[in-house]
Amino acid sequence: MKFILDENLSHETAAFLEALGHDAKTAVQLGLSGVDDEKIALRASRAKRILITLDADFGEIFYSASKNPLWVVVMRLRNQTVESVNHTLVQLLNSRVLSRKENRNALVIVEEGKIR
Repeated sequence: MKFILDENLSHETAAFLEALGHDAKTAVQLGLSGVDDEKIALRASRAKRILITLDADFGEIFYSASKNPLWVVVMRLRNQTVESVNHTLVQLLNSRVLSRKENRNALVIVEEGKIR
């Protein structure tokens, strides 16, 4: 799978996803440091990448992005350490939610022990 990680996620998480066989880039790696969230979402949409973020504002951006399909994973975690984020991403990947074609234009909310 192809991912863009928002600025609020570590490059260590991108490396972790790469080690699992995914194509993961951070917003910083793509030259998107400090840009508006809408531009990051547009880049993810155009590149057909799943956007992973800790920023709940991307939920609003998802609902207002009518032209371009957008796949956003908002992680609402109390513990936002790299280890916790990586552990939660493994659970998400194992759930197969991201493999379903009907979710190609979706907002996925991930909380501790819950995916919706």
